Amino acid sequence: MGAFTTLCLEFQKEIDKKEDCEVRSLLLEKDSLENEIELMDKKNNVLENSVLAFVEEILEDLHSSNSALQVQIQRSTWENEKLLKDINDLKTTLLSAIGTSGDGQ
Repeated sequence: MGAFTTLCLEFQKEIDKKEDCEVRSLLLEKDSLENEIELMDKKNNVLENSVLAFVEEILEDLHSSNSALQVQIQRSTWENEKLLKDINDLKTTLLSAIGTSGDGQ
C-alpha cells in the first residue's frame, strides 16, 4: 500500500506542477494584456491631444478668415454706400441740369 500512496502523491505533484504552469502562463498573459492596454491608452491620449491641437488650429484659421471676411464685407458695404450716394448725386445733378435747360426754352 506504500507504493500506491507514493504513486498517488507523485501524481498529485505532477498535477500541481501543471496547474502552477497554467496559472503562471495565465498570469503572464494577464500582465502582457495589461501592458498592452496601458500602451494603447497612452497612444490614444497622444492621438486625442494631436486631434485637439489640429482642431484648435483649424478653428483659429477659421476665426482669422472670418475676421478678414468681415473687414472685406465692411469695406465693400462702405464702397457700395459711396457709389449709391454718387449715383444719387449724379441723378440730382442730371435732373437739375435737365430742369435748367428746360427753363431756358
